[in-house]
Amino acid sequence: MPRVEIRLLRNLGEFRACERLQKEVWGTLAAGSELLSVTQKYAGVVLGALVKESVVGFIYAFLARHHGRLIHWSHMMAVEARYRDQGLGFRMKLAHRKLALQQGIKAICWTYDPLESRNATLNLRRLGARVEEYIPDCYGHFPSVIEKGLPSDRFVVDWRISTGRVERHLQSVAPPPDPSLPRVNETRLGARGFVENRRIWLHLREPRLLAEIPPDTDAMRVQDLPLARRWRMETREIFGQYFKAGYAVEDFLPPAADRGCFYLLGRRR
Repeated sequence: MPRVEIRLLRNLGEFRACERLQKEVWGTLAAGSELLSVTQKYAGVVLGALVKESVVGFIYAFLARHHGRLIHWSHMMAVEARYRDQGLGFRMKLAHRKLALQQGIKAICWTYDPLESRNATLNLRRLGARVEEYIPDCYGHFPSVIEKGLPSDRFVVDWRISTGRVERHLQSVAPPPDPSLPRVNETRLGARGFVENRRIWLHLREPRLLAEIPPDTDAMRVQDLPLARRWRMETREIFGQYFKAGYAVEDFLPPAADRGCFYLLGRRR
């Protein structure tokens, strides 16, 4: 991988490159260069990852309040396809954390699709964030090429960037979830090779539980959209029920050759 510079974006050309990335990743434009420029000037953050002065990734965040706390709301993060899975998202998040702490901000929040295992691995396992909120159809119907017309359900991520918990995850010393914990859903491999739910338990009360999701949701949406729709509604019920019962998502066990991938649910203290 070539040398990558991560820094605040500076000019209209760089902001327009973010427009291009939005269209490539989601198939639509949500934040134009004028909005990005204004955000950068007035207490927001527009970070870029640049290769030979070309923007290949960016984060767009603005000042907000979440449950009474002043935070950065990180509304977008995108990385050009050929530079994904090379740690750029993680590096941009670390740069954002450093800037936020310098500004006196103690938390960064954002949303993501609970069925995207790659995002879950970054947000929960690598960054040490937590999730206590599930929003059904958060953005309504929008023309995302990723969503494939499904309801835009989202987790709300709460990344408490000054805590010891986050430091442990960033230093890779936080132990992973125990795969032998009780599970809220039992899965099997379906006829098309995708994981599907066989049974779901909504009223377990153990202190820590595992909830399995598919490791390959993007491929499922292309090859078996009805099953992807079923997963959307089943996980909406699972997380809605357990959040209401006092649980939060505390960690994620990434997919491995000998097992699936799981969210760790723990009782809120």
